[in-house]
Amino acid sequence: MKKLYLLVAVISASYFFLSGQEPLEHEKRIYVSPDGRMFIQKSLPIYLRMTNSPDENTESYLLKSEITSDFSNPMYLDTEGYNTFRSPWIVDTATLKPIFPREDIIFEIYADSKPPVTSIDYGEVTIFKTQGAIYTGKNSEITLEADDQTSGVENIYFSVDGSDFQAYNYPVIIDQEKEYVVKYYSADNVGNAETVNSVNIILDKTNPETLLEISQDRHENIISGKSRIILTAEDEGIGVKAVYYSLDDGPVKKYVNPLRAALLSQGEHKLAYYSVDKVDNKEAENVFDFYIDKTPPTIVQEIIGKSFFAGGREYSSGRNRLKLTTFDNKAGVKEVFYSINNSEYKKYEKPFFLSNVTGNLTVKAYALDNVNNKTESLEKGSKTSIPYVDLSGPSLSYGFSGPTFVQRDTVFISNTTLVNLKANDTESGISKIEYVVDDNEAKIFDEPFSMNEEGRHRVLITGYDNVDNTNMLDFTVILDKTGPELYSRFSILPNGKEDSDGILLDTYPDHVVLFLSSTDNVVGFNEMYYSINNNPEKKYSDLIRGFSSEGRYKVKIRVLDKLGNETTKDIDFIISN
Repeated sequence: MKKLYLLVAVISASYFFLSGQEPLEHEKRIYVSPDGRMFIQKSLPIYLRMTNSPDENTESYLLKSEITSDFSNPMYLDTEGYNTFRSPWIVDTATLKPIFPREDIIFEIYADSKPPVTSIDYGEVTIFKTQGAIYTGKNSEITLEADDQTSGVENIYFSVDGSDFQAYNYPVIIDQEKEYVVKYYSADNVGNAETVNSVNIILDKTNPETLLEISQDRHENIISGKSRIILTAEDEGIGVKAVYYSLDDGPVKKYVNPLRAALLSQGEHKLAYYSVDKVDNKEAENVFDFYIDKTPPTIVQEIIGKSFFAGGREYSSGRNRLKLTTFDNKAGVKEVFYSINNSEYKKYEKPFFLSNVTGNLTVKAYALDNVNNKTESLEKGSKTSIPYVDLSGPSLSYGFSGPTFVQRDTVFISNTTLVNLKANDTESGISKIEYVVDDNEAKIFDEPFSMNEEGRHRVLITGYDNVDNTNMLDFTVILDKTGPELYSRFSILPNGKEDSDGILLDTYPDHVVLFLSSTDNVVGFNEMYYSINNNPEKKYSDLIRGFSSEGRYKVKIRVLDKLGNETTKDIDFIISN
């Protein structure tokens, strides 16, 4: 008797590739594993055929159901995973008799409709997930693994930056500082394909940068006890994770709040600091060497000066001058302020004259160093007999001799204008007057002087009295030694040319009219004169006409600006009708 064999047939989908980033098409099929198990994609139809030989070429017959014909040919498996085809009683293959106890013949088949699940591993690097992207700070090998619970994984597929999907068999290398787009999925042995996964991976190798700022007082690398050290970090990539610091080679700590100099001792200190971003890119260590100065300056008072006799009277310029000398331990003195007899505090610049006071004299002073440490105000009480105190410098003035022109606040002069300087002192008297023109050397004034270079000039005057009190005054003048521009125009064009004494001159008819005009770019036009053929000069006020006689004419023109600067011009032509 021939053996009968059951053939399971399915209708399968075609298998082909798509280009670009589209996932591959995977055929739904039957798969027999190496251990002989049969798996079928659960949505495929099933047809049962009968044959009496295991030979593939043996004729087979479609098995039909009489009772459930509406649900067979094709039939479908209802259960995910384990399914069976059964015959009610096993028969001994040798005797062809039923075997007791009674037992079904079972054919196992496994239905599979669920795709695999793929996981991604970024290697031994720090990653940070944010805004739909994965950041990493080092080159890495991205590995993919897939798991399938039924028919098993057929393959993993991946695409990088828009490339075609290909079978995965080696890690994806991330080694360029840019953003990668990695897509991946898996398919099982019966054609179930996972939905494509996509991940954006950004390789960020750029270190953060830490900025150090000093709030309150700082002078170069010296700070005061009121100062605070502020560390802020910036990162062009994923962002800063933390800032770390070490003070005076101590333990490394995480920076949280500004460092207060008040909690540190006066003297030299070293701050080392750096930042780390969220993927562990570490900045090179920065070092800030600084000095904390909590000591204010020291002030020493000294009386200095000389005296001068004039008209039988002694003028004091030393016994009542106060010099304040300051010393500072580190940052250096920035400013000194003083008060005489409880007056308002003034900034100390140099030794100053005391007021004409008999009896007790009270001086208060304090100093600030360059990080604003302040001395306590000191007082000096003394009685001083001062014959006369000359505190004021000479009064200064200036004047001009020669052409001048004033427009608003500006004085214009010519190169013939003399500048005169004056000084007056009703107490100890005038010692000398110095003046400086622009950036030239200072000169002693002994007589009026002039200037020759056109343009704006600044004159600085310093007057000295006989006890070295000084006063200063400056003024500005504009020197103009250029005459106005002169323009002439005839009312008509020349009607020809004629030779006169070897000179070729334009000719005009007798009704021609001559127009004159002038401009001056600095002080302005003042007046204009003209003379025809050496006749007496006339002031120009209107057009020039009356060239009634034929012959050669010479018109001499002279124009003046408001400083008397002059420009002349001669016009030669011939009247010919």
